[in-house]
Amino acid sequence: MIQYLDILEYCITNGTLSDNRTGTPTIRIPWGATFMHDMKNGFPLITTKKMPPKTIFTELEFFIKGNTDKQWLQDRKCHIWDEWGNIDSWMPEFEKKQDALRAKQGKELTSEQIQECKEQAMNECRDLGPVYGWQWRHWNGTYQFDPQDPFNNFNPQNPGIDQLQNVINTAKTNPNDRRLIVNAWNPTYARRMALPPCHYSYQILIHNNKVNLIWNQRSCDMFLGVPFNIASYAMLLLLFAKELGYEPGILRGNLGDVHIYTNHIPQVKEQLLRKPYKLPTIEIPDENWQGLLNWQAQDGFKLKDYVSHGKLSGDVAR
Repeated sequence: MIQYLDILEYCITNGTLSDNRTGTPTIRIPWGATFMHDMKNGFPLITTKKMPPKTIFTELEFFIKGNTDKQWLQDRKCHIWDEWGNIDSWMPEFEKKQDALRAKQGKELTSEQIQECKEQAMNECRDLGPVYGWQWRHWNGTYQFDPQDPFNNFNPQNPGIDQLQNVINTAKTNPNDRRLIVNAWNPTYARRMALPPCHYSYQILIHNNKVNLIWNQRSCDMFLGVPFNIASYAMLLLLFAKELGYEPGILRGNLGDVHIYTNHIPQVKEQLLRKPYKLPTIEIPDENWQGLLNWQAQDGFKLKDYVSHGKLSGDVAR
């Protein structure tokens, strides 16, 4: 996709060096950018590096279900959230690990040892907290997490607002509604989220028998994250189109802090040298279709004619 590559090139050419919470500097465009794609031109899966659609769509299913159990993702070989966890769940284990190591060596821990204990506790933590999909399905409900029954992650006495279901219901009865919005940015729950949402809201707009989707994103890792976000929201757009009985239209991303981590610069330069291939297409099969809310990534899509350049990897800044 030329537009994605144009944003990538603009960032690496015009961005300014900036520090951030991760400790890995970025080259940054703090006034943002806009991504736009007409779905009639193919499915926007990046071709200048090999992408893992099954992983991307498994995470999307995770969001749609309102799931918050990291183990569910890992069981399906999706490792996007491996390094994260709900601080209320991993902090006690972090303290236990520090105490055990301190007692073993008989002296205070170094900053490196403390960081290692923290990362181990976060890696082992199943509970991601009330992240993206939980807000989609249980906005302002009461969050809870039980490792023995991880789908029991809300209090039935206060389940919250099912924003996603509400959007579907409203779109079917009033397709011209301008309030078809799902929001994930909830300051009340920000501390307990493994990560505050980067892509924090999206809006459905229906016009001329087509569904358009606009998503808003505050923090945009252009090498690792944004290609996943583009494909994920493109699939969500296809799911809305099938659910509502319309054609897929325009996908638009309003990108806030656009950045490239400095440890990704060599990979970005390599990617910009590669000529993009023709975009693939995706079909959502009718067999087993039971609606958007029951969609499963395992057998819920057929990717056709995807040709890409080789894989480009990069470390996640945490």
